Amino acid sequence: MDLSLLLKKEELPILHGTSFYVPIHPDLLKEDIRLDPQIANRVFPQAAHEYHQDLTAYIETMEDGQDKKWYKEVFLKDPTVQKDKLGRQSILGGMWEDLVFTTETGFAHALSINRNAGGTLFFNGEDRQCTRSYVFPPIVNFTPEKFAAYAVEKLSGTRGVYVNAYDQHNIDHYPGALFLRNWALLYLNAALKELHQRKLPGCEDF
Repeated sequence: MDLSLLLKKEELPILHGTSFYVPIHPDLLKEDIRLDPQIANRVFPQAAHEYHQDLTAYIETMEDGQDKKWYKEVFLKDPTVQKDKLGRQSILGGMWEDLVFTTETGFAHALSINRNAGGTLFFNGEDRQCTRSYVFPPIVNFTPEKFAAYAVEKLSGTRGVYVNAYDQHNIDHYPGALFLRNWALLYLNAALKELHQRKLPGCEDF
């Protein structure tokens, strides 16, 4: 697998506090593939760990104020992932959970930490207008080659391309945006690795 296809945080900045784009590689949306539907749940603990580190660093850059106090008191609680009797994982005292919804191919078309107080990322493959986004630097900082690899449509004479991407729902603060951006990135990278490993049995790159 070409490692340059994997997503990086610096390529997907969070703009205006809550806005970001997470492109989905076209291979993951093919109808003839099969993915493990538990991938997103498996990377949830890593997403929680990285979220805590990233939010701690972000708070250090904030000026003192109500938001800084609020973030520390509410969103920097013990990052330990807890499991209930059904195996569902959660952090922040159960406030955010690993709610994952998959298609028949196993692709996670929705990642939600809390539909009402945190947010959801979703992909509706039936609605082209909803899920295809026009992206370009600096909202997505890909190389030209990476834009080409993710593109579903390119407009001549422009810097950007149309890509399949998760849409957002109820993401109304930076901590929720940060967690979902990190979780989606980790999920898509893990899913892409699994897909290409299945295509290349015995691959030892990962």
